Amino acid sequence: MSTHAGGGTHDRVPPRGQDVTAHLAATLVNGAAGRRAVTVRLTYVPWDPFAVAVDLPGDDGADGMRWHFARDLLQAGLHRPSGEGDVRIWPPCRCDGREEVRVLLRDDLAAFLLDLPVQPLRNWLVRTWETVAPGQEGDWSDWDAWLLGVLGG
Repeated sequence: MSTHAGGGTHDRVPPRGQDVTAHLAATLVNGAAGRRAVTVRLTYVPWDPFAVAVDLPGDDGADGMRWHFARDLLQAGLHRPSGEGDVRIWPPCRCDGREEVRVLLRDDLAAFLLDLPVQPLRNWLVRTWETVAPGQEGDWSDWDAWLLGVLGG
């Protein structure tokens, strides 16, 4: 049994190590250089319930890049253009024949445009919702650890 931010106890706290992962065959869209098949790893950690992580593979076996962003943003992107700044997501668009969810990931050094297959992405999101239901994320957050991190403790 574990306490949560509301001060009570919660019997459904997922045990540590119960990450929800999936490896998806995706397409890296690289402008004039064309399209390249890649495998991305999606990870949802119940102890960080608001976020998802997307791991991109590196070149020739090198370490890739990891992006963290809101699970709600990914959910919204299944249905409508979502996001601002570093992460933007567009749903499938029949008008241009694209059946995948398009995800733009960028920072000061690089930008990546990925096409992710809708159904495997949706299936993975459902598994994350079964682990921590939408709207219940605050019940699973370790607010004490977060505050210690912010305060440098």
